[in-house]
Amino acid sequence: MPITSAYDPETVELLRTVLDQAWADLHPRHKVQISKSHMAGYVLRHAAAGERHPGRLRFRAIADAVQELAAA
Repeated sequence: MPITSAYDPETVELLRTVLDQAWADLHPRHKVQISKSHMAGYVLRHAAAGERHPGRLRFRAIADAVQELAAA
Protein backbone atom coordinates (compact mmCIF):
# COMPACT_ATOMS: atom_id res chain seq x y z
CA MET A 1 0.00 0.00 0.00
CA PRO A 2 1.48 3.39 -0.95
CA ILE A 3 2.26 5.86 1.79
CA THR A 4 0.29 9.07 1.49
CA SER A 5 0.77 12.29 3.36
CA ALA A 6 -1.49 15.25 3.76
CA TYR A 7 -0.03 18.67 4.47
CA ASP A 8 -1.73 21.70 5.92
CA PRO A 9 -1.85 24.85 3.76
CA GLU A 10 1.12 26.45 5.56
CA THR A 11 3.28 23.39 4.94
CA VAL A 12 2.23 23.26 1.29
CA GLU A 13 3.28 26.90 0.91
CA LEU A 14 6.60 26.15 2.64
CA LEU A 15 7.24 23.22 0.30
CA ARG A 16 6.33 25.30 -2.76
CA THR A 17 8.71 28.05 -1.66
CA VAL A 18 11.50 25.56 -0.96
CA LEU A 19 11.00 23.96 -4.38
CA ASP A 20 11.15 27.34 -6.12
CA GLN A 21 14.32 28.28 -4.21
CA ALA A 22 15.98 24.93 -4.85
CA TRP A 23 15.17 25.18 -8.55
CA ALA A 24 16.51 28.74 -8.72
CA ASP A 25 19.72 27.64 -6.98
CA LEU A 26 20.28 24.63 -9.24
CA HIS A 27 23.07 25.16 -11.76
CA PRO A 28 21.72 25.81 -15.28
CA ARG A 29 23.52 22.75 -16.70
CA HIS A 30 21.62 20.59 -14.20
CA LYS A 31 18.29 22.18 -15.07
CA VAL A 32 18.52 20.77 -18.58
CA GLN A 33 19.09 17.28 -17.15
CA ILE A 34 16.32 17.17 -14.54
CA SER A 35 12.74 18.40 -14.38
CA LYS A 36 11.32 20.69 -11.74
CA SER A 37 8.78 17.98 -10.89
CA HIS A 38 11.64 15.59 -10.25
CA MET A 39 13.14 18.19 -7.89
CA ALA A 40 9.75 18.40 -6.17
CA GLY A 41 10.01 14.68 -5.48
CA TYR A 42 13.25 15.23 -3.60
CA VAL A 43 11.71 17.99 -1.51
CA LEU A 44 8.66 15.85 -0.76
CA ARG A 45 10.76 12.83 0.18
CA HIS A 46 12.58 14.82 2.85
CA ALA A 47 9.36 16.47 4.02
CA ALA A 48 7.74 13.04 4.35
CA ALA A 49 10.69 12.02 6.54
CA GLY A 50 9.80 14.92 8.84
CA GLU A 51 12.15 17.70 7.73
CA ARG A 52 10.53 21.14 7.83
CA HIS A 53 13.52 23.49 8.00
CA PRO A 54 13.51 25.37 4.68
CA GLY A 55 17.29 25.59 4.36
CA ARG A 56 17.85 21.91 5.04
CA LEU A 57 15.03 20.90 2.70
CA ARG A 58 16.50 23.06 -0.08
CA PHE A 59 20.05 21.83 0.49
CA ARG A 60 19.04 18.16 0.62
CA ALA A 61 16.90 18.39 -2.51
CA ILE A 62 19.73 20.02 -4.45
CA ALA A 63 22.24 17.50 -3.10
CA ASP A 64 19.98 14.61 -4.13
CA ALA A 65 19.58 16.01 -7.65
CA VAL A 66 23.29 16.62 -8.15
CA GLN A 67 24.17 13.21 -6.73
CA GLU A 68 21.70 11.46 -9.03
CA LEU A 69 22.99 13.35 -12.05
CA ALA A 70 26.59 12.55 -11.16
CA ALA A 71 25.73 8.85 -10.91
CA ALA A 72 24.03 8.82 -14.32
